[in-house]
Amino acid sequence: MGADTLHLLDLRDFIKLNVNCMEFFGYFCPEYEKTYKKICYYIYAVVFVGFIFILRILSEFVNMIVVFGDIEKMTEASFVLLTHLVEALKLYYFVKNRSSVRNLINSVNRKEFKPRNWDQYRMLSDDIKMSRMITKVFLFMCCITCCLWGVFPFFDKNPDGTIRLPLSGWFPFSTEESPVFECVYAYQTIGVLITGLSNISMDTFLSGTIMIISGQLSILNNSFQIMRQKCASNSGKIKEAHAEVKKKLVRNIVHFQSIIEFADDVTSLFTLCIMAQFVVSVIIICITMFQMSLVSVFSLQFLSMVLYQACMLLEIFLWCYYGNEVILKSEQLTESAYVCEWVDCSKEFRKNLLFFMTRSQIPLKLYAGGYFSLSLDTFMAE
Repeated sequence: MGADTLHLLDLRDFIKLNVNCMEFFGYFCPEYEKTYKKICYYIYAVVFVGFIFILRILSEFVNMIVVFGDIEKMTEASFVLLTHLVEALKLYYFVKNRSSVRNLINSVNRKEFKPRNWDQYRMLSDDIKMSRMITKVFLFMCCITCCLWGVFPFFDKNPDGTIRLPLSGWFPFSTEESPVFECVYAYQTIGVLITGLSNISMDTFLSGTIMIISGQLSILNNSFQIMRQKCASNSGKIKEAHAEVKKKLVRNIVHFQSIIEFADDVTSLFTLCIMAQFVVSVIIICITMFQMSLVSVFSLQFLSMVLYQACMLLEIFLWCYYGNEVILKSEQLTESAYVCEWVDCSKEFRKNLLFFMTRSQIPLKLYAGGYFSLSLDTFMAE
């Protein structure tokens, strides 16, 4: 396999599974060439999202107003409502900026981001596998949590022995009689599963973009470290060797600028979504802790709350962990540039390298809402 094979790696695979899920649930329009297909998709999205998502939010919001003043019922109604409200915010930004998001996805395959050797190819391939595995794990956890919500009413019945709905909500009709009860039960169970999977798809899409930045910094560090390896074989042709290493330095600097540009695009598109998720996750964690204190430790409802809280914590941890990796790997660039055997290079090369090393001492950070960086310190402070 030659060098051309390296460029066949599709870096969109980092987020391909997430995009497919969002397209399936009507959250993100595929790239259709024919207008009638787009129209059909928009009709499908409006009907599907409106019935499954919008009606659920309205039901939960009205229910919050009805039970206002009863702390126990308010906490029971609020944790899913808050999740859906922040999901609505993320959906709004995805729809509003769909062209920019699509351009961001396609820009992942830019020339500067492609691997230049097999070590870099393996680095990116491993990162892609990790990104897909993380998405699958989160989707699986979501399915388990929603299934537990769907079955726990059969085991944790009301004091009078009747089965209650899995989630709180208000409906303009009585839900106690059959078959209305069964229909509402199915609507809530299927609806919370679909909205949960679509929400996870958006959240892991954001973590996937952060993983792309982290992966690019990894291969950029490698590019600096091996910058003079092949040039050393041309020691008999000093001018050619100097010209080649200068070309590699320029290419690496352009790569670094492309990474910064991509990071800026991610931040400008999703910074408010990330901040909103941070704030809501903290509130939800507190609410679920309160809810867990009201139910039996050995109940399925308690287990579902534990899994739900784990999803919230892991979701925030994922963003903070890879945001922290971006900081560490960007800080490593100075050292990687220094170890490139620059001593016998031209004066111009050394001066340019010094300029880059000075610039790289400022770490690349991703911010949520412009207030706090995505890092492990932020996660611990939360």
